[in-house]
Amino acid sequence: MKKADKEQLVAELTAQVKECDALFLTNYKGLTFPQITEVRKAVKESGSDFKVVKNTLLKIALNNNEIDSMDSYLVEPTSVAIVKGDVAAAAKAMKKYAKEFDKFEIKAGYLDGNALTANDVNVLADLPSREELLGKMLGSINAPVVNFVSLLANIPRSLVNVLSAVKDKKDN
Repeated sequence: MKKADKEQLVAELTAQVKECDALFLTNYKGLTFPQITEVRKAVKESGSDFKVVKNTLLKIALNNNEIDSMDSYLVEPTSVAIVKGDVAAAAKAMKKYAKEFDKFEIKAGYLDGNALTANDVNVLADLPSREELLGKMLGSINAPVVNFVSLLANIPRSLVNVLSAVKDKKDN
């Protein structure tokens, strides 16, 4: 790779890292090209980007964004998921392939200014998705209204039952 190409790649990575919501570093050593392509496709479907990058170039891009807590993880072949949007969805995809492919390993992550260990990324993957959380919140907001409407519907029903019981008593 020519020096100009490297500088352009570092500039692109620096811009992507600056705009991202999270980063996940993985070790892909031993994976075949179709396996890496499968991981890349799954991560991209979650709305993120997945790249295989030289450690030195990624380190420069991270340091350009004042992220030096990831330097110790930049050993052996490294791929990076640059997450925009739903962080849990990308973490789920990474965890899925870490289980499926023995040689694919989550090294670390970076979220909201904090370095994450591999265990932290796995815990993040176990969180419900954004849509699930929104559904639960909507259900919680909607529950009092539904209960109130049900209560209001029970009042006339109870009155009808009482009147029916009085009518039956008078008939007997």
